[in-house]
Formats: sequence, structure tokens, C-alpha cells
Amino acid sequence: MAVIRPATGADQERLYQVVVETGQAGDDATSLYKDPKMLGHIYTAPYVVLAPELVFVAEVNGQVAGYVCGVANSRAFEAELEEKWWPALRERYLAPDVSRKASWTADELRAEWIHNPAPTPDYVVDPFPAHMHMNLMPNARGCGLGRRLFDTWLEAAQAFGVGPVHIGADPKNAGGMAFWRAMGFERLLQPDGTFSEETCWMGRL
Repeated sequence: MAVIRPATGADQERLYQVVVETGQAGDDATSLYKDPKMLGHIYTAPYVVLAPELVFVAEVNGQVAGYVCGVANSRAFEAELEEKWWPALRERYLAPDVSRKASWTADELRAEWIHNPAPTPDYVVDPFPAHMHMNLMPNARGCGLGRRLFDTWLEAAQAFGVGPVHIGADPKNAGGMAFWRAMGFERLLQPDGTFSEETCWMGRL
């Protein structure tokens, strides 16, 4: 049985596990990281702390097996992260040596993001100011749970006045991109008329 409910602080440690175990184009990224919390520091934990009203988890047989999180205003959230979230992590993790960039580990790549987070491109965030993240463990896929999570988030988000929303997917995650298309998202072109090769930006009106 699957149950969708609002996330609480007690879910935080499990969410750190879920995000890394789905962090390599939907597959397990645990082996890539010395610190398994690196992904969660970016993609789940700050939402639970700073925007808990739009974080939901899916429990399968009593264990959290997926989540959805997001915010109504991406630019405002970026500013809040800069003020309230990144400073403590910057003290915890050293910025990687830029002279060794070609050989950075997965941990160092995430540490670089913590020290120098890239803002969402204007061509994405201007027409689609809200954003969301979602991941499901393999045992929770293919049974309609993803759609239920999405619908739950969307209903809650609309109560906060959320309109157009974007997501950033890994271009190598074909299953994830297919899911977002099924949810009404379309891939966004860069101002030069090409698609980003690093992130598959998609928007939904």
C-alpha cells in the first residue's frame, strides 16, 4: 500500500538516502560519493527546512520510497538559500581546487555547487517561476505513484498561487523525461534555439 503525506523533519535522513539512491539518472549513485549526503544537501534537505509546505513523501509498506518538493518562486528561494542554507555548508565543505577541475570527484562537484550555485537560466525561470523535484525508488515506479505525487504537489501549490512551473532533468534519464512529458511538460529551447546539453529544462504552463 502506498500513502502520500506531507513530509516532516523526521523524514530528513530517509530523504537523504532516497535522493542519492536515485541520483544517477534515476539509478543508485551511492558508489559515486564518499559523503552520501551531498545530493540531499542540494535537492531535498533545504526544502524540508525552508519550504516544508510543498514537500510530500510517498510511503510504500511503511517506508518512504519517494518524494516531491518545490517552491512557488525560484528566484526568491535562491536568495533564501544564499542567506540561510549555504553558509553553514560552506563552513563544513571546502571549495574544491579549481586547478584540478578536470579531475574533480562527485563530492567536489557538489561542493563547488554549494560554494557557487548556478542560478536557473532566465529563459527558464522568467516564464516558469515555480519549480519542483521528484524521485521514486525503483520499487515505487510503474504503479501510478509518480502521478499521484505530482497531482498532490500541484493541488497544494495552486493553493499558494503557483502557476507555470519548471523542472530540470538529466538528459540521460529517458524514463524521467518521458514522465515529465506525460505530466504536460515541454522541453525549453535556449535563446540561441538549441537545447541545453547539461540539463533538460522543461516547463509546464
